[in-house]
Amino acid sequence: MKKLATYICALILISVAGSCENPLKDFDLLISTEVIKQSATLRIVDENGSTINGVSVTLESGDTQDIYNMNGFRDFKPTENLVTFGLDPKRTASASAPVRFRVTISASGYTTQIVPVSITDASAGIETITLRRPSQLPDGVTEVRRNITLGANGATLEPITISFPAADGSGQVSLDIPAGTQFRDADGNLIVGTNLEVVVGSIDGRNRDAQSILPGGSLRSSNVVLEGGASSAGTFSPGAITRINMVINGIAVRQFSQPLSLGLPVSSDYISPLTNRAISTAESFQVFTNSSTDRIWRFEQNTVVTGDATAGYRVTFPITHLTFFLAGEFGAACSVQPVISFTGDWMTNGSTYPVTVEAGWGGNVIASGQYSISSSMKDITVADLPASGVTIVVKNSAGTVLAETLLGACGQTTQIALPNPGDPANPTATLQLYVRCPDKVDPITLLPTFQLYYRPTGTQAYAFLGTVTNGFLRTTLLRTDGTRYDFRAIWNNRVKVVGGKTISVDNTATVGIQPGDIIGEKAGATNLAILTEECGKL
Repeated sequence: MKKLATYICALILISVAGSCENPLKDFDLLISTEVIKQSATLRIVDENGSTINGVSVTLESGDTQDIYNMNGFRDFKPTENLVTFGLDPKRTASASAPVRFRVTISASGYTTQIVPVSITDASAGIETITLRRPSQLPDGVTEVRRNITLGANGATLEPITISFPAADGSGQVSLDIPAGTQFRDADGNLIVGTNLEVVVGSIDGRNRDAQSILPGGSLRSSNVVLEGGASSAGTFSPGAITRINMVINGIAVRQFSQPLSLGLPVSSDYISPLTNRAISTAESFQVFTNSSTDRIWRFEQNTVVTGDATAGYRVTFPITHLTFFLAGEFGAACSVQPVISFTGDWMTNGSTYPVTVEAGWGGNVIASGQYSISSSMKDITVADLPASGVTIVVKNSAGTVLAETLLGACGQTTQIALPNPGDPANPTATLQLYVRCPDKVDPITLLPTFQLYYRPTGTQAYAFLGTVTNGFLRTTLLRTDGTRYDFRAIWNNRVKVVGGKTISVDNTATVGIQPGDIIGEKAGATNLAILTEECGKL
């Protein structure tokens, strides 16, 4: 693995007893490579939001040659459930020149996902990727299974129809297999067997849980092959989605000797985000498919909407291969990645707050991410959004909507005046850590940046408190009334958890050996040795 840069400073804490001290004090002394400034972070969890053991993350394709972890290596093992991709400092990404690539995320017993990542000079926040076990269907997905007897030549003996209610309740999904159909593998080889296992799934594309089983786990995609062969980033507005898998003798079917007929219902309340017209028989959809080989969506054909409001609307079209089919519309993204810039009086005292930013289009939430907002991190970006018609919704940590606005036109920064995301009932608490080298009087002021999570002691779930920048965070989300908290810091390849800490208004500490400094009671000698060694490199 290639190393980018030497270590440049020491941080964080040292285990110290005390109930009313800076909670940052109990995170072991670490080494920081703040050489990498531009990055993107993914949070990888299971269907319950829990950390998955043994997750593997690898660079798949795209502009990957200058991507490293925050320690400067090309190794992307998640820390807890976070994995960060950093850009070589010799390059500078921007909204007009983003660095885009795809990564493969896998774990034993879970369906592998290939997801897009984009780095610019604005914060990409923390995007959650959900890995699911194949046997566990999320809300908004239904499946039916059929075993079909085949003849000696591996062909169907009679016409077969598989029909079942769609996941969104809009009507019946139907798959018609003609008599005499034979089945082939991905290379076109005939598969001969006496039993065909068929699994047909209906996916409610407007359900966020259901979207997680789509290739990439989202309606957004960084590389869609359009009609005519050109490629574009953008977002789907789904009228109907299905996933079909077939197996003979343990071999996956990918092609057929003759077309099958697939019929999918379309909800009568569908409204086009491109034209604002309601669904009718005057409309048509594009059909995109996605194979299991490269997980890229490709235009397949156009299909006409049939039916009426009383009988229901549907699309019916021939298929010659498997596995995902999406009938709907596609909104291409701008070539310049959108930037959202926040302002607010609450930023002036250096406060940092977590917010959730959602993007909506065509009645769907098409993106959601966690961002840490402060005066030094006020610009954010969301990749692969359609060029028009997107609504941005900002929520605080309690889920309260703080702001809502339309995303600006291509190339324009969307300005949002953000009300205070904190809790006005609590006083402002400051967490600040410094490091003082043993032979120096002045403390070091260049310290690493890391993600800090918290929970009231005795509760289960950690919440995002924000990004600790240069050893500093100021917030009103923590009570100073004696409430005890557990903290979890995630930085590079390290996780540190401390528990039962109370917070005062001023939580300032300096790691060092001068009077009033902290060096730790559990491993003071070791910490001093590390501190001395790293200070010698500065």
